[in-house]
Amino acid sequence: MPEPSKQEEIHEAWDIYKKHTLSNSIINKMVIRDGELTLVMQEDGEIPITENYGYGLYYRDCRYLSGFLIRLMDTPPTRVLSSDERGFRSTLMVTNPALKDCTGTTIPKETLLGTLAMVIPGCIRHSQIIRNFNAFPVTLNLTYEFDADFADTFTIRGIAPPTTGKVLPARFDGKNLYLSYEGEDKHHRNTIIAFDPSPMRVEGKVCIFELKIAPRGLQTVNVEISVEEINPGHEPERPVKNPDQRMNQIMRSYVATLECCDNIPTSNNIFNSIMVRSLTDLNIMRMSLNGDVFHSAGVPWYDTLFGRDSIISALQLLPLKAELAKSTLLVNAKFQSNRSDDWRDQEPGKVLHELRLGELANLNLIPQTPYYGTVDATPLFLILLTEYVNWTGDIELVKQLEGNVDQALKWIDIHANMEGNGFAYYAVKSPLGIYNQGWKDSPDSISRSDGTLAKQPIAVAEVQGYVYMAKRSLAPLFRQLGRESDAARLKKEAGELKERFNRDFWMKDRQFFAQALDAEGICDVISSNPAQCLWTGIIDQKYVKYLVDRIFREDMFTEWGIRTLSSKEQRYNPLGYHNGTVWPHDNAIIAMGLRKYGFINEMSLLFTGMYEAARSFEDYRLPECFGGLTRSEYGIPVKYPVACSPQAWASGTMPFMLTASLGIAPDALNNRLVINKPHLPSWLDNVQFNNVKVGNTLTDLNFKRVEEETLVNVSKKSGDINALIEY
Repeated sequence: MPEPSKQEEIHEAWDIYKKHTLSNSIINKMVIRDGELTLVMQEDGEIPITENYGYGLYYRDCRYLSGFLIRLMDTPPTRVLSSDERGFRSTLMVTNPALKDCTGTTIPKETLLGTLAMVIPGCIRHSQIIRNFNAFPVTLNLTYEFDADFADTFTIRGIAPPTTGKVLPARFDGKNLYLSYEGEDKHHRNTIIAFDPSPMRVEGKVCIFELKIAPRGLQTVNVEISVEEINPGHEPERPVKNPDQRMNQIMRSYVATLECCDNIPTSNNIFNSIMVRSLTDLNIMRMSLNGDVFHSAGVPWYDTLFGRDSIISALQLLPLKAELAKSTLLVNAKFQSNRSDDWRDQEPGKVLHELRLGELANLNLIPQTPYYGTVDATPLFLILLTEYVNWTGDIELVKQLEGNVDQALKWIDIHANMEGNGFAYYAVKSPLGIYNQGWKDSPDSISRSDGTLAKQPIAVAEVQGYVYMAKRSLAPLFRQLGRESDAARLKKEAGELKERFNRDFWMKDRQFFAQALDAEGICDVISSNPAQCLWTGIIDQKYVKYLVDRIFREDMFTEWGIRTLSSKEQRYNPLGYHNGTVWPHDNAIIAMGLRKYGFINEMSLLFTGMYEAARSFEDYRLPECFGGLTRSEYGIPVKYPVACSPQAWASGTMPFMLTASLGIAPDALNNRLVINKPHLPSWLDNVQFNNVKVGNTLTDLNFKRVEEETLVNVSKKSGDINALIEY
């Protein structure tokens, strides 16, 4: 029998690997993050070496640390406190079980106190202080054990097998411990661990310190963990060049985030804390490419540039950080496709889905280089541009991106219009592409009431709304550019699309809109997809009351929020990724749509449900999604085992819902700020929104709940703007 090839050995190892280390549950993780570097730990501050379900230190889709254990006299310490509240810093306090020290002296339990602090200024700075509260000296062995598998994110998630890259033996040079990897892509990757003081001895990846601590005294051990990637012929690349400088920048950004929160104080301290959590998470989720800043999608699985996610989170944050929308538009414009490539589901004019920079991407073993398998990022790109102009009046950016806009519209009209009926469809071409290419992109997310899956090409409901909104909103901007005929054409096309949508997607027998049209007809399940269409304005007025009534029935509304799929459908599962869970961002978009159609009480009901959910999660952090189980039955929201947390558009949910509640609608090109039927829920008596920037003007607004009414006072105004309040 011939010897197995290296690749056969890899795939045999992969069969074993899949059974043991695929992402399973990271519910109780702690996360600190900055730029391209992310650390995901257990609540005890450790990274398990076995049964590691996604914990680790990540940089550019590679896990540079897959194990980090701390032992005191070979015993795990007892955790008494852990927090990652600030996002760039974690704090852990531990104490000791009863044990004997190196001299055989018995140390009573809870007489040693350890404080472990970590910050992430482009590296991990870990400081551990151990205090001795005994009346006698102690001599302790403190042990750190490290491991690094250098696995690609796609391997950790179970999507792709490992490469033939080689993990090198650990090396200690008397000062630093090196964990290294020679990738199949010829990139050399290092995890470099420095100590102060130096360990007493190093055995492979285990570092042992001997600490002699006086009565009532303390000892400190500092560890710095750096990562670097070396592409042959290039200088080593690290997340930052100067960690001290980066730490100062992080602190300033954190202070700026708190100042931003100070601009929107409310009468509800819990809601204030939720807003601080939301804006802090959005701050730590920021990344940049060639100077353009955007939000990473979510930790740990989607910690990179995603077109759809970066655009939606920028939309949610427009009233507070309009400049982020501009940089998000610019980075997505730079990656807009100019050619066709089936391997990447790429077509001219299309906005990207996802960009990866790891070993598998370098080897072209995955199509995310970037990958373009998304039907909604392109119209959402156009919507973000129009909404950005509503807030800023920055018509110059429209001129700068005019070519990108034209190419995006051309893609919608030609490439997405696969059936020639004016709807936007998707169909995967890449052998490793995503089958479903709307925001519900899991393989089983689009279906029929008999449980069968949709067949391509597929046109999902919400994307038709996005296209309608994009074209209708672009028409006045085209007039600003002197393109009158194009403006008239877009308005006409939007009107025709609205008519077709309300005719072809409406299910008369179910009094609701179809989730999608596919190659065989209508996907007739009751889902949240059409509810997002409220935000876009595509729903005909005669159908709105039916849609709104239906999404608030008990099979759709959990009291926390609206499910992705009705509990009466064949594929319903309260922990199904897109088939019954509740997604905060989905509910935020629906809430904004309810506001636009005048369903203020229903909007407030959604806002209240999501507020109650947020206050139930640790540190008030809304995750990517949570279980679609009812509040009345379970009392607290049920966690989804591998939800991204933080996730950008989940973090943007509460700011977006607050904007919907306040009824703020900017019109910078006409120097207007409209406040339409503001409505504060019963748990929010007062909101002060300072420095509302529309164009070049600043306005302070005070919203006050008086019985069932919400009154508005314009307390300060600078610049030429007409503030219109409509009750």
